[in-house]
Amino acid sequence: METFRHTIEVRWADCDANHHARHSAYADFCTHVRVEWLRVHGFGFDQFQTLAFGPVIFQESTEYLKEVRMNERIQITVRTAALSADGSRYRIRHDVFKEDGRLAARHEISGAWMDLRARKLIPPPAALAAIFDTLERTEDYQGLAQQACRTDQAPERAATGAT
Repeated sequence: METFRHTIEVRWADCDANHHARHSAYADFCTHVRVEWLRVHGFGFDQFQTLAFGPVIFQESTEYLKEVRMNERIQITVRTAALSADGSRYRIRHDVFKEDGRLAARHEISGAWMDLRARKLIPPPAALAAIFDTLERTEDYQGLAQQACRTDQAPERAATGAT
């Protein structure tokens, strides 16, 4: 199993009036790295379009630990925190590290896969499930029930997000 790692430089547009990365930039950084992880493993945007399905996000949270400033090069890791048996529901954890190796933030998403024609949640195709099988799991990894992406709402009613 691997922990996927990708480095990003913090740009002017990523920063706020306090001269550090704005809160919403962390979600953008992590989305970019997550999509890059899939692309590197052979499952890019074209596959999602061809198969007419995509990710939906039910919940997203970030814990900020250290400041990240413009021109810093940060390394972001991707690991699986939870996964349902059929791969239809998942939780992914991203750790954001400063150049000196200190943990700057932890960003986590919970989501599922949606058939874009039927507008229903589905298990991923075998090729995508296999990519998840190669990703390292977090220390506190747990299996998910098919309906366990959110605690306050059934996934079918909550499917409003994107990667």
